[in-house]
Amino acid sequence: MGGGRNKMVKKPIILFFGGSSGIVKETLKYFKNNYEIYAFYNKNNPKNKLKLKKKVKLNLLSDKDILNKIKKINFTNSKIIIVNFASVKIDKISLFVNNKDIKKTFQINTFSFLKILQIILPFMMKFKWGRVINISSTGGLIGDKGTLLYTSSKNATHSMIEVMSKEYANFNITFNTLKLGNFNFGLYKLLKKEVKEKILKKIPNHKTGNVKNIYNAIKFLIESDYVNGSSIKIDGGL
Repeated sequence: MGGGRNKMVKKPIILFFGGSSGIVKETLKYFKNNYEIYAFYNKNNPKNKLKLKKKVKLNLLSDKDILNKIKKINFTNSKIIIVNFASVKIDKISLFVNNKDIKKTFQINTFSFLKILQIILPFMMKFKWGRVINISSTGGLIGDKGTLLYTSSKNATHSMIEVMSKEYANFNITFNTLKLGNFNFGLYKLLKKEVKEKILKKIPNHKTGNVKNIYNAIKFLIESDYVNGSSIKIDGGL
């Protein structure tokens, strides 16, 4: 009996990538009691009052930095959840897109996420449990003028998630995407009143989302073992 106690499952580990954005900071609050939280950020340290397990500055442009930072975490005998908010958006008409823009966008939005998964998946497979939740946007997968890089990279990541959902299903590892609409955070807050009014008119219930909606969706995907390879919209019905 004593030996069994040493192998007891620890508190689940949840890793948030893109941890410095306002919407992530608010989402983290709902997970503070039941998880070991790691918030990975690129530029701005997520300065909130939460007692996170660790806040880690991470350069997503460097595979070496990704490997060095993640391998310091003890994943043994733990359920692992990955929530990927990390992204970069370079708005340019296709005629003016250059190689530097392409490399940066795909490295942050797609390739770095694959690298993270390649490092952590063996631990999930050994434990026979894992949850991978990719955060995208309703508009990000459709595209608009000037969003060639963002839309292309987000669609590549979306396809990657769908393929991997099939590759690792036998290990009880699920891969899903949440497509977010308009939330009263970040760039939306900076929009002019008339622009906000136009956006709200397009939304059937004429309101922006709140972070509890995102938390509820993440919680649902964590608890479900039969939702896999899915794309769930949280956009008020757009």
